[in-house]
Amino acid sequence: MRLGIPCWSFGIQHLQGYLPFEGAAKIVAALGFDTTAIGWAHIDWPRVRADPVAAGDDVLRVIEPLGLEIDDSFIWFRNRYISELKQELKCTLTQPDPAAREDNFEMLKSFVAFCNRIGCPGITLSSGVKYEEEGFSYEEIYRIARTELRRMVDYAGERGVEIRPEPHRESVMGTIQNCLRMLEDVPGLRISLDYSHFMPQGHSLEDVHVLIPYAGHVHARQANRERLQVRYEEGILDFEEIIRALVARGYKGNIALEYVCVNYRGCNDIDVITESLKLREDLVRFLAKHDPAYVPARAAR
Repeated sequence: MRLGIPCWSFGIQHLQGYLPFEGAAKIVAALGFDTTAIGWAHIDWPRVRADPVAAGDDVLRVIEPLGLEIDDSFIWFRNRYISELKQELKCTLTQPDPAAREDNFEMLKSFVAFCNRIGCPGITLSSGVKYEEEGFSYEEIYRIARTELRRMVDYAGERGVEIRPEPHRESVMGTIQNCLRMLEDVPGLRISLDYSHFMPQGHSLEDVHVLIPYAGHVHARQANRERLQVRYEEGILDFEEIIRALVARGYKGNIALEYVCVNYRGCNDIDVITESLKLREDLVRFLAKHDPAYVPARAAR
């Protein structure tokens, strides 16, 4: 396992960028990480759709001099349902409109080519919001998500890229039970596993460990029963226990320290850099203790 931090931790408000990708990547490198992720407002989406290889070259020109590798990405699907940049929760694959879903799939194809160009092994995305306010039942939206994930997994998997929905409260895979159901229904599906999303639901670490065999990527940040992102001292996650469980269950991927400052469930009131470095200090210690294959990254600079 290696530790990284996504570029979207710095200078974005989900769909709106305040700090360009190059600036965020320089922060990642300065903090001493050698892996990162790209997504949300740090991607030129029209360019990816028009020429994914050229868009990938733009990314490589930034990360290669910094000695960074891309180990994850995040796609969002902007279409007719998105009238304002603040509606990021509807940038998902469960669009009720079939034409919008076809447009999403075409974007996914371009994004897979983009990932191939930059050496990114997986795509994190939401399994889709449930559109309850539009009158849809959970089962109706679940079937849409299952169909879309199946064809995304088939297409991306043939090209060496994992599809990794991240279970979160508003999504079709937002509970452990629903997540396991989808993983059974979609062969080859992986997840981006973030324990913080399950803490406000009242789950124990042991409850969440059942998802480790399906993890293609892991996110880390402190959380408690009230909030999915808190300062390290306010959290209840035992990261030594999490590291032990990851090692014991054979997890071979990376861990991304995913503190953010965004307009989502109160995740906008911490110092991202300070909290990331505090958490990294413990994760380095726990990895050195429990993972025989762990090789520390470079020091912050």
